[in-house]
Amino acid sequence: MKLADYKENKDFVCVGTGLLALDVILNGRPETPPKFQAGGSCGNVLTILSYLGCRSFPIARLADNRASIELLSDLKMWDVITDLIVSKKEGSTPIIIHRIFKGKDGKSKHKFEFKDPSTGIWLPQYKPVIAKDVDEITKKHPNANVFYFDRVNRASIELAKYNKSNGALVVFEPSSIKDIKLFKQALEVSHILKFSKDRINNYQELFPDQQTILEIETLGQDGLQYRFSKTRKAKNWKRVVSYKLDDDFIKDSAGAGDWCTSGIIYLLGTNGFESFSNMLTSDIENALQYGQALGAINCCFDGARGIMYKKDRNDLDKAVSCLQQRSEYNAFIEFLSDSNTTKKSITHDLPSITSLFNLG
Repeated sequence: MKLADYKENKDFVCVGTGLLALDVILNGRPETPPKFQAGGSCGNVLTILSYLGCRSFPIARLADNRASIELLSDLKMWDVITDLIVSKKEGSTPIIIHRIFKGKDGKSKHKFEFKDPSTGIWLPQYKPVIAKDVDEITKKHPNANVFYFDRVNRASIELAKYNKSNGALVVFEPSSIKDIKLFKQALEVSHILKFSKDRINNYQELFPDQQTILEIETLGQDGLQYRFSKTRKAKNWKRVVSYKLDDDFIKDSAGAGDWCTSGIIYLLGTNGFESFSNMLTSDIENALQYGQALGAINCCFDGARGIMYKKDRNDLDKAVSCLQQRSEYNAFIEFLSDSNTTKKSITHDLPSITSLFNLG
């Protein structure tokens, strides 16, 4: 199937739960005010999938405050369906400072901060959906082609089980292994596992044998490696190299992994587990390369989803084609030089995040 055949597939439904946060993006340039954008792994993946043409339904338990209003406003701008997000006093809307800066070597770098830079006060952290609410949630959400989760807790595992039983492709993207018992339960219910070696560096020691049908370990600039077997008996990991861009073009590498995940889901999950079960190794590698291309392109823009605020979907497709056809590199450079904005993110002055969102 050609990439064009996937476009604007509103029958492709992705439901997910996990980290949905408000990103405050600071790029160190006084003339550029802070940008407020929906973020977190789950937030980014489901918003990217909506941008690519799917119907996305995040499940979250947020606070009833201004930060949630800003976050939901950004999601709705990208046609993310927010019916499964609740905002209550006992909920929490995580806020993450995403700071972009130049390192001593002159290269762009980023870091995430979890305290108000003005006051030193800890910003709100993630609270999962409550397990007792799962039955009510499943009555409301549509049949999904894909279920995505990035945090291990009882509710996320039960939601994964429910969606798996209804034919969804289950994608698990953990950021750490804290509770090994729950982690193993998450693996048992998943079809695809994707993790970063930077975050989980002992996975192969803990699980020498394949646990899910497709396991993907990302290696940063070195690309990724994977093992794929429908019988879960693959022994060797296969390497897929990354797309190399000149340092001058790299503005912010944050979000590259989320774009990679979204590309993989987009090409592998069209008809849920049914379509995935018929995939060949060549289909898997095509999806991995597509995801890597998306991640590389987004590194040329500020923010975990920066390209979305600068380029429309057709422009992105052209950029992917240029990047994958390495002979068209000059056309890709021309794409980067054209910074016409298609949509704008919300921007504000930043005297104090704590006071701005009444968190004090």
